[in-house]
Amino acid sequence: MNKKILLLNPPGKKLYIRDYYCSKVSQANYIYPPVDLVYISGFLKNFELYFIDAIVKKFSVNYVLKKIRDIKPDYIISLIGAASLQEDMEFIKKIKLYNENLKIIVSGDVFKENPCEQLKKYQYIDAILTDFISEGILYYILSEYKKVVDMVYRLDGEIVSTISEKKFVKDVILPIPKHELFVFLPYRHPFIYSKRFTVVLAAYGCPFKCAFCIIGKLGYRLRRVENVIEELKYIKSIGIKEVLFLDQTFFANRDYYKLLCETMIKENFGLSWVCFSRVDVVDEETILLMKSAGCRTIIFGVESGDERILEKYRKGYTPQQVRKIIEFCSRINIQTVGTFILGLPEETKESMQKTLSFIISLPLDFISLNVAVPRRGTDLRKEVLELGLIDDNFDIMDQSGTKIAMPTMTLSKQEILNFRRKIVKKFYFRLRYIINALRKIKSIRELMIKINQALFLIKNTFNI
Repeated sequence: MNKKILLLNPPGKKLYIRDYYCSKVSQANYIYPPVDLVYISGFLKNFELYFIDAIVKKFSVNYVLKKIRDIKPDYIISLIGAASLQEDMEFIKKIKLYNENLKIIVSGDVFKENPCEQLKKYQYIDAILTDFISEGILYYILSEYKKVVDMVYRLDGEIVSTISEKKFVKDVILPIPKHELFVFLPYRHPFIYSKRFTVVLAAYGCPFKCAFCIIGKLGYRLRRVENVIEELKYIKSIGIKEVLFLDQTFFANRDYYKLLCETMIKENFGLSWVCFSRVDVVDEETILLMKSAGCRTIIFGVESGDERILEKYRKGYTPQQVRKIIEFCSRINIQTVGTFILGLPEETKESMQKTLSFIISLPLDFISLNVAVPRRGTDLRKEVLELGLIDDNFDIMDQSGTKIAMPTMTLSKQEILNFRRKIVKKFYFRLRYIINALRKIKSIRELMIKINQALFLIKNTFNI
């Protein structure tokens, strides 16, 4: 296996996060290992494997092109994002001009709908990977095309699609990623306080079908608990002390996550970790179990303070449930982050005001304010196309709010942007909030991380 393979997060003008089919610009100054490439590394670790993250290293286009010439890879597997689409494609084209025999495989949110048409459109791409935990990439590299799944690729002048049906699967076993390729780069996260950390997936996809999210369209797969534990042991062996679980909904399957947490406690890893969840899948018992297993921060998808919007977009919980769980976490010193979305088609000034009032009333430690983006493959995209809020060629979008993707039925883009800024100001600039946040800081390093992230959040929100 002497083939050279380069895993690539391409250069960009902004701090782009392109992973897990949800590209965006970092809202503050955080960037973490790209989970797609992390898990692809597990399938390909027996090859001569290289990794360049041009975003975290702030590499220029010319520098990365030089690195590619030096490495002389046979294959490049590159992330592509809707937030950086034009830049990404111009860069990929430059790589192909350098060496037309070099095989370029891409993965990203813009390819989740009509990948065959996308491959026809971009002639300088050789293949599209539609599932980053699929072993199809291994067989493609080995040219064992009869075994290739979850890819669209060119072969003998034809476009071949091997996309498989997405179902619920449990007891999935994944090869342990080559984490050492990633952890020594200067990644950072506002809720991670160690110098080195990594990302882990216990589950891929999501069983919930939120209308604005692509992850519920990926199928839902649970790894065997022993397989996750093996990975955590490996992570600990290379000196990692903190983990960012990128499961979309921790405790979506109660029995599975209960067993995972109990096993983590039994193994006594001493790892601290952060995860994403929903208020309708956890309760006091499960949150206490998560805390005993090392959980320090839970990022909850709240989305809106307007029950009408929560119901329309199939969230399945109420503001009352949100309040109960957030208040409990506050009492037991679990740090909480609420994520919210502004600008869904039904959004009005009144609904945004409800969201603001709700946010201020909750004992949240942080908020993440996103704007609605019509990603390819989502039900939201179908809806906004029918409403005429976008046209079918609309692909460049950023959920972080640096630009507003579309108006609502009653609000302009500028009104959404202005209100987003208002929420940031009202939440973070409260004297009581600042005093409480300072009281919770336990080290100089944590203080410096918080100051750094705050300054970048202000800069990015208000275009300073």
